[in-house]
Amino acid sequence: MRLLLLRCLLACTGFILGSARAAPEPVILANAHLAVRVDPAHGLILGLNLPGQPNLLWVNPQPLASPRLGGWVNYGGDKLWWGPQLDWQAVTGRRFPPDEALDGAWTVTAAAPDRLRMRSTVSPWVGIRAERELTLDPGRPGVVIRNRFIRETAGRQRLQLWTVCQLPRPQWCWLESRPAPGAGPFVNLRPALDPGQAVQADPARGLVRGAPSPTGPYLIGTRGRWIAAVYERQIIVHQVTPFPDGDYAEHVSLQLFFGPDYIELETLGGLATPAVGETMSNVVHWRVLPRPAQLTAAELGRWLQAQLAE
Repeated sequence: MRLLLLRCLLACTGFILGSARAAPEPVILANAHLAVRVDPAHGLILGLNLPGQPNLLWVNPQPLASPRLGGWVNYGGDKLWWGPQLDWQAVTGRRFPPDEALDGAWTVTAAAPDRLRMRSTVSPWVGIRAERELTLDPGRPGVVIRNRFIRETAGRQRLQLWTVCQLPRPQWCWLESRPAPGAGPFVNLRPALDPGQAVQADPARGLVRGAPSPTGPYLIGTRGRWIAAVYERQIIVHQVTPFPDGDYAEHVSLQLFFGPDYIELETLGGLATPAVGETMSNVVHWRVLPRPAQLTAAELGRWLQAQLAE
């Protein structure tokens, strides 16, 4: 499929605004530090590339031929859904697949070489429309993603902004951990999937470390602001603001799924029940940091905390 490059907008300093237009073809945002590939046809971010480097996101090489859970096609990449997932059964009558409005085609409503805004259709289940605005960081490899739900029709369902990003399996991941008083440093969100010694908590530094588990996949969560995947050459960070932002259905604002083929870095916003015309929003900052080769694992954790405290 031919990529829709936004070279005709290079002279523009802001968005091209006007009537919404369908964009079934992928769109590439790029600057000197990073390129991001967005697929509005499926409401996904499917590419994250440093100059001359391969894709840092996990993309399913054969999505239509892969096993499907509830008929859902997993294309990979990054997506925005509404949570909490605990409520899906009661609201939609199914535990999976996700809301077809957020998981289907989106429309580009504004675009520039380094920025993009797109909107979903209205959910038939909870009456909200989702919006994502991506802006490349002009000074370093990073993306600022503003996520928003807009209540279009009346409803009483509680909601969370929930981002799910699939990446190749790293050496390990870190989650910031700021538990509520009396709570543990992390929550095993699927007790049937025991991570065992693959997950280690360091309460003194406010970190939880998740590594590949020899016993299989697992899903854990913490109450914190950032989650990071550590690779041989890079560290990929997702940092969510504001925090704290209300209550959380499962007492976590970050989730890590460590699977056999990929991981998922997940961020959650606080619970809210907007009225018609009201919105709820958060911001997720993506950063790609070069990994200092000379640091030990412990030193690397301290270094990363210092970078994210800026």
